[in-house]
Amino acid sequence: MSITGSLSDFSLPEIFQFIEQGHKTGLLIVRSWAESEIGKSHVHYIWVEQGNIVAAANRLDQQGLVRLIEQHQWVSARVISKLAQLCPTEQSLGKHLFNQGVLQAEQLKELFIAQVRQQVCSLFHLKEGDFQFEQNVPIPRLELTGLSISAGIPMLFTTSQDVLPLSTEGWNSTVAAKALTRSSSYAGKTPETHSLKTFLRMLTLG
Repeated sequence: MSITGSLSDFSLPEIFQFIEQGHKTGLLIVRSWAESEIGKSHVHYIWVEQGNIVAAANRLDQQGLVRLIEQHQWVSARVISKLAQLCPTEQSLGKHLFNQGVLQAEQLKELFIAQVRQQVCSLFHLKEGDFQFEQNVPIPRLELTGLSISAGIPMLFTTSQDVLPLSTEGWNSTVAAKALTRSSSYAGKTPETHSLKTFLRMLTLG
């Protein structure tokens, strides 16, 4: 089943709320009608599973996460490409690299936040565009860090730092991502739940 529409009719927060509340699994494609609005790429792909964001990219060749790892220079391009080829079909690339001792939990957390920040945060600046949501499409394992975050309620604010509650795909990890903010306006307030849009704006402050 495919759902399409214009961003002038449905805002991204409304789309993410629909995905979260309906526990949807599939691929959300967002296209900009003006490429200059969000940089070089005007098509963004966001994979969701049971209402959670699990990966994002601006390409469909399953090389987005590999390239992101290469940019961080934690692993050589040759090594990461070889490990990606050897990744078991039933595992996410993140879990495979973690099990092999190539990447640590904190590095996977950083990669996942970078995925979300690069591919989702910029979309809230779109003035013109359209979206397409394809339900129950295969999720590319080579784009998965093994972490996920709710599409609708991603963050709780606590005093001096923002705690981002990430979930793992069931493997042994105690990852809890923290996005620091320069703003102290939330200090001393009772923790409250905020939307994905607020979360992404806060990430850009850190």
